Amino acid sequence: MKYHVIIVGAGAAGLMAMKYLSKKGYTCCMLEAASHTGGRIHTITNHGFANSVESGAEFVHGKLPLTLKLLKKAGLKYEAIGGKMVTVQKGKWLKDEEHDPHWGEFMKRLKRLKEDCTINDFLNEHFSHEKYKNLRKAIQNFAEGFDLADITKASMLAVQTEWQHEEDKQFRVTGGYIQLTNYLLEESKKQNAEIFFNSTVSRIEHQNNDVTVYTTDNKTYTASTIIVTASAGMLQSNAIQFFPELPEIKVNADKLGFGSVIKFLLEFKFHFWQQKNEAIGFIISDEEIPTWWTQYPAESNLLTGWLGGPKAELKSSETDDSLLSEALQSLSSIFHTDIEFLKDQLVHHAIFCWANEPHITGGYSYNTLESAEAKSFFAQSIDDTLFFAGEAFYGGESQGTVEAALQSGKQVAKTINKLLRKK
Repeated sequence: MKYHVIIVGAGAAGLMAMKYLSKKGYTCCMLEAASHTGGRIHTITNHGFANSVESGAEFVHGKLPLTLKLLKKAGLKYEAIGGKMVTVQKGKWLKDEEHDPHWGEFMKRLKRLKEDCTINDFLNEHFSHEKYKNLRKAIQNFAEGFDLADITKASMLAVQTEWQHEEDKQFRVTGGYIQLTNYLLEESKKQNAEIFFNSTVSRIEHQNNDVTVYTTDNKTYTASTIIVTASAGMLQSNAIQFFPELPEIKVNADKLGFGSVIKFLLEFKFHFWQQKNEAIGFIISDEEIPTWWTQYPAESNLLTGWLGGPKAELKSSETDDSLLSEALQSLSSIFHTDIEFLKDQLVHHAIFCWANEPHITGGYSYNTLESAEAKSFFAQSIDDTLFFAGEAFYGGESQGTVEAALQSGKQVAKTINKLLRKK
């Protein structure tokens, strides 16, 4: 059959678009390369951990309107996370007054910034003196850890507002984020939308109001319109061929920042970190695996480690054994604990290098100096037939989040609805 809309990718953007369009009465077909929904949302259950764990997206970063609205509609609960954020440098747990004395100066100058530049250029221009050495390192670590960004490419203006709101309340979806994407899928199925898993799109032929999609298992699908929700990394690698050829897709995808991330899930026999402080939420350190967080305020023996940006890209070829060794060594230094003790206490672990996920190839996007131009390109359809949606292409706030993906999918779906209603 010929569908009204084909949607490539069962991540948050694609599922949001399918839910919206199927409810409007359009026939929708979703093609997903993996065997499950979610994309970079991937909740793991019953795989050796005591409770469900998140290998990908984990947090709702603030009171994000669309995400929270959907959670409410789905009847899903979410909990505010808490706990103390601690900084550990060279094995020393810093007190508040010991934090970098130049951070306030940095934030003041950042607020005054009007003309964009890269983070690296901003630091070189205003904070090149030796006395700012630790500040520069802290800024780089923050950009890599929070935004997965390469500071030689990342826009300073883009993170200006973002970093000023870093203290906003964050939440976790009780029982796992995947419940949200499952809800979107089930709502779409109620409207007879179809989804085909293990269907990797290799080629898209397109002309006015006519699309033919070819998958690697030699199947074809046709529709009037198509929404491509592939990650920026997939478009940068030319994973999907377009005919007629559209070289401008890769040109503009390359203008978007797209960072790597490695996530470490380590479950221990008991929460030994509470011996140091009962209310630890996040740990920011200068170790090889620098960022860690607990499940506080929930009782849990799980520690999550996080390495993002260029350093994660460099380590993406390492074995899990090597990465686990580095993770345990980092924790040993942070907690002044013998590494053999940690090995003995470790019950179960899993390590997820998102750069090695073949249908995603990275973590999430960040803004470069050219991102606005690229997003403007992806916001426009090709002949009212070929559309793009996803967190990397969203022009609003909440860069790199599930909220951005949901908003992007909804915006594109609304545009298609208007076009199809006119025909």
